Amino acid sequence: MRVTIKRIVLAVLTAAALITIVAARNDDLFYSHNRLCVAILKLAEIPAGGEQIVDVFPGFGRAAVPGTPVTRLETNPIRIGLLFAAGLIVLIAVYRRFPLARGFVLFLLALLLITAVAVSFLPKSTQFGAVEFSQIWLRGEILVWLLLPLFSAGMFMLIQPYWLTGVCWTVGVQAFGFLWSAARLAFCIGVMHFSGVLFIPLLWFALGLLADMVYLMVFYSMAVHWSTSRYWGRRAE
Repeated sequence: MRVTIKRIVLAVLTAAALITIVAARNDDLFYSHNRLCVAILKLAEIPAGGEQIVDVFPGFGRAAVPGTPVTRLETNPIRIGLLFAAGLIVLIAVYRRFPLARGFVLFLLALLLITAVAVSFLPKSTQFGAVEFSQIWLRGEILVWLLLPLFSAGMFMLIQPYWLTGVCWTVGVQAFGFLWSAARLAFCIGVMHFSGVLFIPLLWFALGLLADMVYLMVFYSMAVHWSTSRYWGRRAE
């Protein structure tokens, strides 16, 4: 498939339009993101608490985030210890069952052990709750939402036989990234509610930017398969 100047220009314009929408309507995006996150927490019967307003970036925007209470080691050491043991058992089981994932699992084990030591011996350094974590999360995700159109427009619009299909893939990935971010944040806050910060470094690595990269590549794989089955398959016939 030839990559024409018109297709490149359309990809650039589509990416610019999405970036402009994210930058100009960030307050609305943060509001909808929080509403969805709170709805998921309530569906899971996890208290959302009193919502608080945080600065995402100075001069860029403010967002409401859930004030879900977080378990502390000193208030429930038995639960934290049992969850730590359960986490170790699960990771060791995955390590033994899936040889291909052993390097990744070892990294997660190291994160879990380091966090457990920090929580036990340096409790003051790990005293942060759902509000602080949500602020950090939104700072990372808003950057993803601003950069994602550049990647998705180039990856999806240049491989589709029809320009409208490429636009739909690009917009769809952007919408999925927004919805999936709220779901992941709600899950992390729910974990914090029951286990404190014990699993947060592990979840931040596995469900943060790595998860953004994973769904982008999954969508790209689907788009390539769809495009080749219709464009190259028809040409072969």
